[in-house]
Amino acid sequence: MGFATKKSRGWELRQLLWTFISIAMFIPLPVHIYPFVMLSQARQSKVRSWYVTGAALLMVELALFASFVIFWGAMSQAMILTLCGYTVSYIVGNGLLLNRSKPYLQRLELSEVRDLRWIPSIASQKRLELQAMTLDTPQLFIERLMHWRKEINNAAIHRNIDKIIHLFTLLEKNDKIEAEKFLVRHSTVVNVLMKYDEIENAKLNNSVTLDSKKKLEEVITQAAIAIEQEVTNQFQYGILDVSAESDVYIQTLKNRNLLKD
Repeated sequence: MGFATKKSRGWELRQLLWTFISIAMFIPLPVHIYPFVMLSQARQSKVRSWYVTGAALLMVELALFASFVIFWGAMSQAMILTLCGYTVSYIVGNGLLLNRSKPYLQRLELSEVRDLRWIPSIASQKRLELQAMTLDTPQLFIERLMHWRKEINNAAIHRNIDKIIHLFTLLEKNDKIEAEKFLVRHSTVVNVLMKYDEIENAKLNNSVTLDSKKKLEEVITQAAIAIEQEVTNQFQYGILDVSAESDVYIQTLKNRNLLKD
């Protein structure tokens, strides 16, 4: 498991390859590459503030390059300031890339489960999550499940969370209205995971905490079983509807003498 996601460390390092390349390229050719890395990461993770920052710093780099060309050939004070500007820009830009590594990786991990929507910033997304404690949106529900999967050290719960995410994704694709009802019915799952993590972090290995963890683990197991049955029922209803429609269609063709009995 990686430092920011449930993916492997190798996967995380591959996603951050251009961040490392940007850090290694101290000399601008003719500008530093970190603004382009920022813009690419903003597009992949769909964070508007990152896009704006990347575009603004690209303008700064282009302005520094123009200044470098204008004052080329003379070690004037303006040239010295330009070189200092390049250095400061390199430090600030790559510092931002490193600071954003964790949320960037988490957004990429989330994109493998569902399509991302554009958000103003990572901070605003976190505030939205705190404000929406009573009723999740589909994306917030999955984000929370993935968050607690990362925090909890229990392989059985990991498997059940993965199962619930997969089932919910299937349900949402099949029937968005039922998916919204699902969020109301199963919002307790997130609360159970939160409580399990709280007990786990307390590191109190006594009969009370062990029994509590076992009970919460059973709740998650039963929830996964019930959710699987619920999604199966929804697919069954859909199959029955299509089957009835198909029977009517075939009978209509027979009535018009287009098919033989």
